[in-house]
Amino acid sequence: MALEDDTSEDESENEVNFTFDELQNAYENLFKEYECICLKNKTLKKNAISMSKELETSKNENSKYLKEIETLKDKNIFYINEIDILNVSSKLSIDSLEENEKLKIEIDVLKKSFSIFSNSSVKLENLLGLQRCVFDKAGLGYDQMKNVKHFNNFFVKKVVPKVCCNYCGRLGHISTSCFYRNNLCFGKNKKIWVPKGTFVTNLIGPKFKWVPKT
Repeated sequence: MALEDDTSEDESENEVNFTFDELQNAYENLFKEYECICLKNKTLKKNAISMSKELETSKNENSKYLKEIETLKDKNIFYINEIDILNVSSKLSIDSLEENEKLKIEIDVLKKSFSIFSNSSVKLENLLGLQRCVFDKAGLGYDQMKNVKHFNNFFVKKVVPKVCCNYCGRLGHISTSCFYRNNLCFGKNKKIWVPKGTFVTNLIGPKFKWVPKT
């Protein structure tokens, strides 16, 4: 019995007596803390959702950037190939310019030689036109001779006008000096005008006969 009394006394000492107001205040404080924790939880959930969305957008952007990097690599390879082509074309253009300069030099040399040839041919034609003496070499680097004999040019054909006789039809004379016209013993040829392509058979013409009027 003594032990039971001691335990009951200890329990009575350990018990704390709270008033209703104190309990109500404590409950209100706990409720406020609960509301604050709920608000923090909501904000954390919103932040988590926004972070997940940002992660998805960052992943999409990362994939886009990777694609852009691949396209840039392809462009870089293309530009490198174009640079190589331009280098080759520049080398070819330099070679072509050198060949062009060489050809220009050759053309100038050929022009000089052709001008010398043309000038010499002109001088030769002038000499042949003048019909100079064989020993006269004026114009070819020699002094002009004082006594130069000019000869006729026998290589040019003489144009002789063709004269035709209207009486006998032969060449070389005219009708006033015709031998057959002046000598009546050879007779006289009669000529008439006919259309081209016709053959005259009856030169005398048809026979006429006088008939009295009726």
